[in-house]
Amino acid sequence: MTDLSLSRLDGRAADERREVLADVYEEAYAERLDGAFRSRPAFLDRLSAYVQRPGFELVSAMDGREFVGYIFGFGIAPSGTWWGGFRGAVPQEVREQTELGQVFAISELMVRPAWRRRGIARHLHDSLLEGRRESLATILVDPANTPARTAYYSWGWEKLGDIQPFENSPIFESLAKRLCN
Repeated sequence: MTDLSLSRLDGRAADERREVLADVYEEAYAERLDGAFRSRPAFLDRLSAYVQRPGFELVSAMDGREFVGYIFGFGIAPSGTWWGGFRGAVPQEVREQTELGQVFAISELMVRPAWRRRGIARHLHDSLLEGRRESLATILVDPANTPARTAYYSWGWEKLGDIQPFENSPIFESLAKRLCN
Protein backbone atom coordinates (compact mmCIF):
# COMPACT_ATOMS: atom_id res chain seq x y z
CA MET A 1 0.00 0.00 0.00
CA THR A 2 1.13 3.54 -0.67
CA ASP A 3 1.86 6.05 2.06
CA LEU A 4 -1.67 7.02 3.03
CA SER A 5 -3.16 7.97 6.36
CA LEU A 6 -6.24 6.32 7.79
CA SER A 7 -8.90 8.29 9.64
CA ARG A 8 -11.86 7.04 11.65
CA LEU A 9 -15.13 8.92 11.63
CA ASP A 10 -18.26 8.41 13.67
CA GLY A 11 -21.71 9.02 12.24
CA ARG A 12 -21.78 12.75 12.97
CA ALA A 13 -18.38 13.38 11.40
CA ALA A 14 -19.25 11.24 8.36
CA ASP A 15 -22.52 13.11 7.91
CA GLU A 16 -20.60 16.41 7.90
CA ARG A 17 -18.56 15.06 4.97
CA ARG A 18 -21.51 13.60 3.10
CA GLU A 19 -20.93 15.54 -0.12
CA VAL A 20 -17.30 14.47 -0.49
CA LEU A 21 -18.29 10.90 0.38
CA ALA A 22 -20.88 11.09 -2.40
CA ASP A 23 -18.23 12.44 -4.78
CA VAL A 24 -16.07 9.39 -4.09
CA TYR A 25 -19.12 7.13 -4.46
CA GLU A 26 -19.92 8.57 -7.89
CA GLU A 27 -16.33 8.20 -9.04
CA ALA A 28 -15.90 4.69 -7.67
CA TYR A 29 -19.19 3.46 -9.15
CA ALA A 30 -19.16 5.58 -12.34
CA GLU A 31 -19.64 2.56 -14.62
CA ARG A 32 -22.47 1.15 -12.50
CA LEU A 33 -24.58 4.25 -11.79
CA ASP A 34 -28.15 3.54 -12.89
CA GLY A 35 -30.07 6.67 -11.84
CA ALA A 36 -32.08 4.66 -9.31
CA PHE A 37 -30.54 2.55 -6.55
CA ARG A 38 -27.03 3.39 -7.73
CA SER A 39 -27.27 7.15 -7.83
CA ARG A 40 -25.94 10.03 -5.78
CA PRO A 41 -29.36 10.91 -4.28
CA ALA A 42 -30.07 7.29 -3.35
CA PHE A 43 -26.61 6.92 -1.81
CA LEU A 44 -27.09 10.11 0.21
CA ASP A 45 -30.49 8.88 1.43
CA ARG A 46 -28.98 5.57 2.57
CA LEU A 47 -26.01 7.35 4.15
CA SER A 48 -28.37 9.62 6.14
CA ALA A 49 -29.96 6.53 7.67
CA TYR A 50 -26.72 4.61 8.19
CA VAL A 51 -24.84 7.36 10.06
CA GLN A 52 -27.56 7.26 12.72
CA ARG A 53 -27.20 3.55 13.40
CA PRO A 54 -25.52 2.43 16.62
CA GLY A 55 -21.88 1.58 16.17
CA PHE A 56 -21.53 3.40 12.85
CA GLU A 57 -17.89 3.77 11.91
CA LEU A 58 -16.16 4.92 8.73
CA VAL A 59 -12.48 4.40 7.98
CA SER A 60 -11.04 6.52 5.21
CA ALA A 61 -7.76 6.36 3.35
CA MET A 62 -6.43 9.86 2.77
CA ASP A 63 -3.71 11.31 0.58
CA GLY A 64 -3.25 14.60 2.37
CA ARG A 65 -6.78 15.99 2.53
CA GLU A 66 -8.08 13.95 -0.40
CA PHE A 67 -10.30 10.93 0.17
CA VAL A 68 -8.80 8.01 -1.76
CA GLY A 69 -11.36 5.49 -0.52
CA TYR A 70 -13.39 4.47 2.48
CA ILE A 71 -15.35 1.73 4.14
CA PHE A 72 -18.18 1.98 6.63
CA GLY A 73 -20.48 -0.19 8.63
CA PHE A 74 -22.55 -0.51 11.78
CA GLY A 75 -24.02 -3.06 14.15
CA ILE A 76 -27.28 -4.51 12.90
CA ALA A 77 -30.39 -4.45 15.05
CA PRO A 78 -31.22 -7.57 17.07
CA SER A 79 -34.72 -7.45 15.51
CA GLY A 80 -33.31 -9.05 12.37
CA THR A 81 -34.80 -6.46 10.00
CA TRP A 82 -31.44 -6.36 8.22
CA TRP A 83 -32.27 -9.76 6.74
CA GLY A 84 -35.49 -8.56 5.07
CA GLY A 85 -35.34 -9.54 1.42
CA PHE A 86 -33.14 -12.60 2.13
CA ARG A 87 -33.96 -15.39 -0.30
CA GLY A 88 -34.72 -18.53 1.68
CA ALA A 89 -34.01 -19.07 5.36
CA VAL A 90 -31.32 -17.09 7.15
CA PRO A 91 -28.95 -19.65 8.71
CA GLN A 92 -29.81 -20.35 12.35
CA GLU A 93 -26.37 -19.32 13.68
CA VAL A 94 -26.67 -15.99 11.88
CA ARG A 95 -30.18 -15.42 13.29
CA GLU A 96 -28.91 -16.22 16.79
CA GLN A 97 -25.89 -13.90 16.49
CA THR A 98 -28.19 -11.17 15.14
CA GLU A 99 -30.54 -11.54 18.14
CA LEU A 100 -27.52 -11.19 20.45
CA GLY A 101 -26.39 -7.98 18.72
CA GLN A 102 -23.26 -9.73 17.49
CA VAL A 103 -23.39 -8.92 13.77
CA PHE A 104 -21.59 -6.00 12.13
CA ALA A 105 -22.66 -4.99 8.63
CA ILE A 106 -20.25 -3.43 6.17
CA SER A 107 -22.32 -1.25 3.91
CA GLU A 108 -19.78 0.28 1.54
CA LEU A 109 -16.17 -0.28 0.55
CA MET A 110 -14.81 1.79 -2.29
CA VAL A 111 -11.55 3.08 -3.69
CA ARG A 112 -11.21 5.70 -6.40
CA PRO A 113 -10.21 4.09 -9.72
CA ALA A 114 -6.80 5.81 -9.91
CA TRP A 115 -5.87 4.27 -6.54
CA ARG A 116 -7.01 0.70 -7.12
CA ARG A 117 -4.78 -2.39 -7.19
CA ARG A 118 -2.52 -1.07 -4.41
CA GLY A 119 -3.93 -2.99 -1.44
CA ILE A 120 -5.94 -0.02 -0.16
CA ALA A 121 -9.30 -1.83 -0.10
CA ARG A 122 -7.83 -4.69 1.92
CA HIS A 123 -6.17 -2.27 4.35
CA LEU A 124 -9.45 -0.38 4.84
CA HIS A 125 -11.33 -3.68 5.29
CA ASP A 126 -8.89 -5.02 7.87
CA SER A 127 -8.75 -1.70 9.74
CA LEU A 128 -12.52 -1.49 10.10
CA LEU A 129 -12.90 -5.08 11.28
CA GLU A 130 -9.90 -5.16 13.61
CA GLY A 131 -10.95 -5.20 17.26
CA ARG A 132 -14.70 -5.29 16.58
CA ARG A 133 -16.72 -6.49 19.56
CA GLU A 134 -19.11 -8.43 17.31
CA SER A 135 -18.45 -12.07 16.47
CA LEU A 136 -19.73 -12.00 12.90
CA ALA A 137 -19.62 -9.55 10.00
CA THR A 138 -21.76 -9.41 6.89
CA ILE A 139 -21.35 -7.67 3.57
CA LEU A 140 -23.33 -7.62 0.34
CA VAL A 141 -21.68 -7.95 -3.06
CA ASP A 142 -23.09 -7.65 -6.54
CA PRO A 143 -22.39 -11.01 -8.22
CA ALA A 144 -21.51 -9.10 -11.41
CA ASN A 145 -18.75 -7.17 -9.60
CA THR A 146 -16.08 -9.80 -10.18
CA PRO A 147 -13.13 -7.86 -8.69
CA ALA A 148 -14.96 -7.16 -5.39
CA ARG A 149 -16.44 -10.63 -5.20
CA THR A 150 -13.05 -12.26 -5.81
CA ALA A 151 -11.42 -10.06 -3.18
CA TYR A 152 -14.03 -10.84 -0.51
CA TYR A 153 -13.78 -14.57 -1.02
CA SER A 154 -9.97 -14.40 -0.89
CA TRP A 155 -10.26 -12.43 2.40
CA GLY A 156 -12.22 -15.26 4.05
CA TRP A 157 -15.84 -14.29 3.39
CA GLU A 158 -18.38 -17.07 2.76
CA LYS A 159 -21.72 -16.91 1.01
CA LEU A 160 -24.85 -17.08 3.16
CA GLY A 161 -27.34 -16.70 0.33
CA ASP A 162 -28.93 -14.05 -1.86
CA ILE A 163 -30.69 -10.91 -0.70
CA GLN A 164 -32.54 -7.95 -2.20
CA PRO A 165 -32.37 -5.39 0.64
CA PHE A 166 -34.38 -2.67 -1.11
CA GLU A 167 -37.20 -2.90 -3.62
CA ASN A 168 -35.16 -0.99 -6.22
CA SER A 169 -31.83 -2.69 -5.49
CA PRO A 170 -30.23 -5.53 -7.37
CA ILE A 171 -30.06 -8.98 -5.84
CA PHE A 172 -26.79 -9.25 -3.95
CA GLU A 173 -24.84 -12.15 -2.54
CA SER A 174 -24.93 -11.95 1.25
CA LEU A 175 -21.56 -12.91 2.70
CA ALA A 176 -20.43 -13.56 6.27
CA LYS A 177 -17.09 -13.65 8.03
CA ARG A 178 -16.29 -14.74 11.57
CA LEU A 179 -14.45 -12.11 13.56
CA CYS A 180 -11.73 -12.71 16.09
CA ASN A 181 -12.50 -10.55 19.10
